[in-house]
Amino acid sequence: MFNINIIIIESVIYIFVSIFIGIILRGEDLKKFKRLILLFYLIIGIAVYSVLYFIILSAVVIIFAIFILKILE
Repeated sequence: MFNINIIIIESVIYIFVSIFIGIILRGEDLKKFKRLILLFYLIIGIAVYSVLYFIILSAVVIIFAIFILKILE
């Protein structure tokens, strides 16, 4: 059913990606985008059970955060 190792690995990845997105979108005016990205990342990440797909999702989320930063600068 549920593999505890996968849950731990995905949780650690989520924490690191959340910190990284927090660093990328650290401005006060970017706070609402940061919250929205992390919320969707959490919701979609819950549905993903494969570590490989979760890593791909994490990379897409980081690229999207960088894209938003470049657009709004």
